[in-house]
Amino acid sequence: MMFWLFIALGLEVLFRVILEIREARLFSRSDKFAIARVIPFLNDFVPLPERRFEYEKNNPFVAFHEEAHHKRHHQTNRLLLKFVFFSVSILGLIYALDRWHASLIEIVILFHLALFVLQMPYHYYIWQQEFEADAYATKKTSITQAKKQLRELVDKEKPYSLFFALLYREHPPANLRLKKAISSRS
Repeated sequence: MMFWLFIALGLEVLFRVILEIREARLFSRSDKFAIARVIPFLNDFVPLPERRFEYEKNNPFVAFHEEAHHKRHHQTNRLLLKFVFFSVSILGLIYALDRWHASLIEIVILFHLALFVLQMPYHYYIWQQEFEADAYATKKTSITQAKKQLRELVDKEKPYSLFFALLYREHPPANLRLKKAISSRS
């Protein structure tokens, strides 16, 4: 089993290297965090930093966006989903220990690979919450205000491809949020 786990780990590293090269070519930039995302296990503990922008304190769109997160209990739902994924991973590890008599190294690699696989559905779920919060804020303010705020975010945000963002980021790219806001009100 150890052989196949190292093959899977190697494939993951190769996948991440190809993704980083593709991202660098698409946006003609180098990223000092790229090596951290390629190294196995390190990317489990050092997530892609998301730039936090300082928003105006009296910005109604941002206030309603955050209100939507609070009203719809998005933080609680995220924690619950993390708990479910963690529990499924632990159950899988218990199964591996029982059936395969896996060693500690095999358990660590299995857990890492489970995190790698489960982060995309987790990010997709969070993205849906962000779109929901944007829609709520748009209803409470106006489509004009939403477009203005999301365009400012597009200007400030470092561009990422959709797949790269889904793999690494908890927030969808601002240009996707803008497209969703425009299409939902059309």
